Amino acid sequence: MGQGLSIANNLLANNVSLNLNKNQEALKNTVTQLSSGLRINTAADDPSGLAIATNLQTQVDGFNQAVQNVQNANNAAQVAEGALQTTTDILQRIRSLAVEAASDVNSNSDRQNLQVEVSQLLLEVNRISQNTNFNGQALLDGSHAGFQAQQAASITITANTALSTNGNIASTNGINYGFLAATVAASSANFQTTVGGTAGFGGTGTTDGSIELQVINTGVSIAVQETFVDSATGKVCVSSTLYGAQGAANAFDNVSVTLGTFTTADVGTTSYIKVSQNVAALTNPSNPAFNFQSAADEGDVIQVGIEATNTSTLRISNINLALSASNNPSIGAEDAIGQIDNALDRLLNQRAQLGSVIVRLNEDASNDNVAAVNLQASESSIRDLNVGQATTEFTKLQILVQVGTSVLAQSNANAQSVLGLFR
Repeated sequence: MGQGLSIANNLLANNVSLNLNKNQEALKNTVTQLSSGLRINTAADDPSGLAIATNLQTQVDGFNQAVQNVQNANNAAQVAEGALQTTTDILQRIRSLAVEAASDVNSNSDRQNLQVEVSQLLLEVNRISQNTNFNGQALLDGSHAGFQAQQAASITITANTALSTNGNIASTNGINYGFLAATVAASSANFQTTVGGTAGFGGTGTTDGSIELQVINTGVSIAVQETFVDSATGKVCVSSTLYGAQGAANAFDNVSVTLGTFTTADVGTTSYIKVSQNVAALTNPSNPAFNFQSAADEGDVIQVGIEATNTSTLRISNINLALSASNNPSIGAEDAIGQIDNALDRLLNQRAQLGSVIVRLNEDASNDNVAAVNLQASESSIRDLNVGQATTEFTKLQILVQVGTSVLAQSNANAQSVLGLFR
């Protein structure tokens, strides 16, 4: 049975109004999307899509900030590297002064004058170590040293003498007797400790120092005299024992030196051996390494420990070019050359580590940028609006709203036709 004419309920207008409201709501949502450029503006637009897109944007923001963190870390490393370059230049200058002082054409007064400059340069090394900072954070005073690996005690022949005997090439049982110091080795397990002081000074531990071996003519025989200078204290000790050819000189610092075959022709020749003490590993719980947050997630950190670079840690605080011994007035300068060489090795190792960190930071920043771009693209594909599609939808909805409005007006007029029955 068909629907009769009714004035209580205008069903045609109700249906038109329902569709018109739907189209107006859709048009409102499309206008919001077009004005914001986003497909998802509220959680109601796409609940799961909003959650995924927000998580991706959080990652993007984290990576972008990590890039800035890495840049700041890189800047700090560059400041430290610049200071270490200056310290390197200072050590090279001190070494040049030590080489100058090692020549016996210089008097003790000359060496004392050279030492004046050395003392000032050592003060500058300490000043650089103490005052170099980035944004108020000290870089080279050891306050961010972190873990530092053990440095084992070491023996290095820094200068050896080729003997006239055997054409400099003879060897027996693997020992080369063509040199004054044929072999050198630790004479006991105590070589790896720092306890008890230096052998020859009433102790058995290893300390920084230099051993000089010199062929002398005693008037009775040709022998080697062994002299040791303690770098830390400046004490010089000459062994009371004289050593013959192919003997073992072992009076100082737990070092045993097998001597070559020397003769009268070798009188006056010398060899030098540098000894460096053991330095235990340091965990530095009170001076933790720098942690740089280098990526977006918890725990994505690069740890950088920068040890102190003062004269104490470089083990050059007691350099004394004017130090002399009765048999060698330039022994202090000779020892200083070896000490500076050790300090330069340590400093250059520090610079190499810092340079490696800078390279790593640059790679990390590049990786962060790539990750941020890719994640942003993923977030964009979920949240961003397809403008072309939305514009088409906007035009369609505009027409539907206009048509609906016109139809609603006609529907309301249609109910008035009932008045014709009263004429």
